[in-house]
Amino acid sequence: MADESYKNILARADAWFRSVSRTQPQNLQCGRGCSLCCHGLFEIGSGDVPIVAQGLAALNPSRRKKIIQRALEVMESTRHPNLRECSKKEKEVFFNRTASVACPNLDEAGMCMIYDSRPLVCRTFGLPLRDGRKYIGDICELNFTEGTDGERLEAAWDLQWEDVLGPEDEFTVPEAIVLAARMRGWI
Repeated sequence: MADESYKNILARADAWFRSVSRTQPQNLQCGRGCSLCCHGLFEIGSGDVPIVAQGLAALNPSRRKKIIQRALEVMESTRHPNLRECSKKEKEVFFNRTASVACPNLDEAGMCMIYDSRPLVCRTFGLPLRDGRKYIGDICELNFTEGTDGERLEAAWDLQWEDVLGPEDEFTVPEAIVLAARMRGWI
């Protein structure tokens, strides 16, 4: 089970996203079935691995098996490296190479099958980002297309609200699925 403080971070992210959705609906195109942000591999933190495992455990076994199989296929077809042993350049090459790979958790309609147990980055994707007072920028090409600088800054997720991660904490969603499956004896 994930550390309770990490669950608090996830709850804060969900509350922040809901708040921006309420106060700036004109700037968010996120909605049921939009899965643009679910394509392309990216880093998630080690705290997300047990969260993903909980989501998988709650699924019907046949659905879980399908997701695990997809994750294994992604790992093999992309020649997935161990991120914790890669240089920054090797990661960049890998993530560029896998920019169109669909998340194994997507169903046929583009919906996340473990939505309530999705990683932190999935909960904040679509919001602008900042690091303290330093504005980093927009992430989703569909959101904040006509938002003002003030609206962007007001909606920005602050990376300082997250745990500081080191290279030893970096995984991808397919990697987390496979790790969770091995730990739980599903493969």
